[in-house]
Amino acid sequence: MKIKLIAADLDGTLLHDDKSVSQRTLSDLQKAAEAGCIVMPATGRVLSGIPHQVLSVPGISYAITSNGASVVDLKKHSVIYSNLMTTEESVSIVKKMCKTGFLVETYLNGTAYCERKAFERMLSLNPPKWLTDFVLKSQNFVDDLPSFISSHNAQLEKVNMPYIPEDIRVPMYKKLRSENKYFICSSCPTNIEVNTIGCSKGKALKVLCNKFGINPDQAMAIGDSGNDLKMLQEAGVAVAMKNAEPEISSAANFVTSTNNEDGVAAAIEKFVLS
Repeated sequence: MKIKLIAADLDGTLLHDDKSVSQRTLSDLQKAAEAGCIVMPATGRVLSGIPHQVLSVPGISYAITSNGASVVDLKKHSVIYSNLMTTEESVSIVKKMCKTGFLVETYLNGTAYCERKAFERMLSLNPPKWLTDFVLKSQNFVDDLPSFISSHNAQLEKVNMPYIPEDIRVPMYKKLRSENKYFICSSCPTNIEVNTIGCSKGKALKVLCNKFGINPDQAMAIGDSGNDLKMLQEAGVAVAMKNAEPEISSAANFVTSTNNEDGVAAAIEKFVLS
């Protein structure tokens, strides 16, 4: 069956570990679009955190962002679908997470906000350079995050704690999941991501398939982490990276090469361009 839609995760999937994207991958994304595919990033990142190199591919017109909380028409600069937390949910989870003292990122209207004091504490934990650079580039700093969220009556796309020591992260992750108040997942071993219940990349993919009249069997989803699971389960062609977590590999019907070996390009070449 011909593939008509491609949704590819970014971190650990389309991007190399150093957060670069290869010319081969960029070229194959464009070739797939020219072949008639709707091609899009499907990421846990906020819109402002998607690399310009990816957004500037002429054939990419849509993006699934914030784990499916927002789907953006990149050409019209408009949100065509959203699945947001209520203001009450937003304030409650931000207060709870900020009490830990670790960095909390909040995604609102395509932009990310965090507290500078929490960022400075993260620096003392010696995070990887790419994360430090990414936060500095993508975040807007505020003095008091819960007050900022409350005063703006914000309905957040996502809340993310990107870098937490394992002895704190693991019990916190389990407790949040057991409460069943939010959709909780991780995209790397050091983070916790929070969305409203029912939000996922898979649901956003389904919405887009309906919008464009595409059978989900004609969609290809590519990913590596827990926040990609529902997207792979929704798509007819579910591709896991060789570096994927075990549950993602189990959900896939094809395993491509690693992110550092241009596994996304290899999958596009196999299923679309061959």
